[in-house]
Amino acid sequence: MSWDRRVVRQVGLAQAALGFTVNSLGACLVLLAADLDSAPEELAWLSSSFGVGLLVAGVTGRWALRPGPRPALLGSALVAAAGTILLAIGASAVMAAAGALLLGLGAAGFVLVTPALLGGPDAAAGLARAYAAGSVSALFGPLAIGALAATGLSGRLALLIAVPPLLFLAADTRPRRSAAATGPDAGAVSVPDAVSVSATATVSSSDAVSFSDAVSRSDAVSVSSSGSGSGRGTGDGPLGSGERARPRVEAARAPSVWRAAGVWATIVVAVSIEFCFTIWSTTRLQATGLPAGAAAAAATTFLVGMAAGRLAAPRLIARRVPVILVGCGLAAAGTVVVALFDAPVPVTLGLALAGLGVAPFYPVTLARFVQVPGLPTARAAAYGALASGTAILAAPATLAALGAALDLRTAYLVAVLPLALVLAAATLPGRARP
Repeated sequence: MSWDRRVVRQVGLAQAALGFTVNSLGACLVLLAADLDSAPEELAWLSSSFGVGLLVAGVTGRWALRPGPRPALLGSALVAAAGTILLAIGASAVMAAAGALLLGLGAAGFVLVTPALLGGPDAAAGLARAYAAGSVSALFGPLAIGALAATGLSGRLALLIAVPPLLFLAADTRPRRSAAATGPDAGAVSVPDAVSVSATATVSSSDAVSFSDAVSRSDAVSVSSSGSGSGRGTGDGPLGSGERARPRVEAARAPSVWRAAGVWATIVVAVSIEFCFTIWSTTRLQATGLPAGAAAAAATTFLVGMAAGRLAAPRLIARRVPVILVGCGLAAAGTVVVALFDAPVPVTLGLALAGLGVAPFYPVTLARFVQVPGLPTARAAAYGALASGTAILAAPATLAALGAALDLRTAYLVAVLPLALVLAAATLPGRARP
């Protein structure tokens, strides 16, 4: 199935804006703290905005998407643009808080809408390309903020780069009459449910779908096939009739509550580790003596490590390499380097090593959760979103509290190392898995 060029353009813009803005929150936290003459730990709420938006979108998504994905895309673009402007120019904590929350809501809306626009038998390929745009733009957000801050201007103003594309996206979402009626399934109530399923795979990991083929070969479920209907649907709507029948088949068997809860907890742990670094790596680098702008730029090494790890992981999974166990080892080693050294170069290298290890955590743990026998797909999607939102809300704030009580170096050791140990231990029981 080939998508209309306008759909491809819209999805690309949405994912690029999401990657650019959400991955800039850590750098914005440091700069906003300097502007308000407060400690970064006092602004931990900033790191929670995307988690709050994710939870809200998960609860209201099926109602928001009933008119179709385009109205939701329009609203998400406008909300994200308003939030970006407030966060970039806000001169008070209240304005910045409002901006961060609006940005989180808009970004979460993009998470829901993207799979709806790229439905059909070729959804996996389309989603993989869309998430690639988000991954690339994620690298440029902190770099742009750091470069602008180095000139003496407020680095937060770099966020305004995302506003024109967001406004263009909003203007580009006017519905076409030719697309108003795509068949009896186009406006079915099952569409929002399917979108919720697909959207879970996009949170916190822009390249999760690229793992689908490799994970399915290693006895884990394909992320894209569980959420997008890739290869199963008829192409008449976002999902075909084959995928819509799946929840009824799965409902015949009751899932093991304890097994489902255990796998759900691994998602929380995986996302917690990732966001501890995503949000607080700039602050950690600034504590080594780097100026705020240089710290924001250097913090992108964690994202570079994540990107490299996601490029290598599918091949490793196909070769039955236990990527979670290996990743936990690399993440633990990177954490030790980040915590024990107090010079910019080793801390930067430690962040890159940690990013390399963290890369496969979310896609693989999510894939295993969707594969729990007897767990309906829609329920798995809802619980998966709850896991991600819980981690995004709790982990960075907990790390900030530990940093305020102790110091950030010690906080990384106290928080991340036990989480990595728990995740590794949860991977050991049963059959060997990646």
